[in-house]
Amino acid sequence: MKFHIGMRKVKSLIALAATFIIWQLIRVFLPMLEAHPIFAYIYSVIEIRETPDKTKKFGRLRIKATFIGLIVGLVFITLSVFVASKINGEMWQLLTELLFILLATLFSLLIAENAKCENFCGIAAIISIICMVSHNEEDIYLYAIMRVAQTLIGVFSAMFINVFINNKEKK
Repeated sequence: MKFHIGMRKVKSLIALAATFIIWQLIRVFLPMLEAHPIFAYIYSVIEIRETPDKTKKFGRLRIKATFIGLIVGLVFITLSVFVASKINGEMWQLLTELLFILLATLFSLLIAENAKCENFCGIAAIISIICMVSHNEEDIYLYAIMRVAQTLIGVFSAMFINVFINNKEKK
């Protein structure tokens, strides 16, 4: 078995470390935030591409898709909460919740496709789903916004590291 540690792997580790440091600095001012922002970590590694240009292109598409997912997710969270308050019976509430999850996913995919998010349409849908189902009842909107903030931190870390280290290599 052969192991090769190339620049892409090194840049991924540096981007991950940068994301960790940025998040911990944010936590100095907002100590209630979770210690480890899993989405930021994931995207800081995923968005390191072969070239800085690819990192920028795919990073921009991921950010666009993320905002589409956030907006659609927030709209459907609001609708879901309103409708759920008007429905009696757990079964009807669950069916209504499923309907809103499906509609949010569909709208996210359609809007992302029309916004030319290319292969990142699924990201818009995923962000909407995360907004809809992964939250505490009292912090619905804050949770959704924090997921997007984590995505942005991870993507921007990857973009910065890939561009900065690539430019240093050329000199």
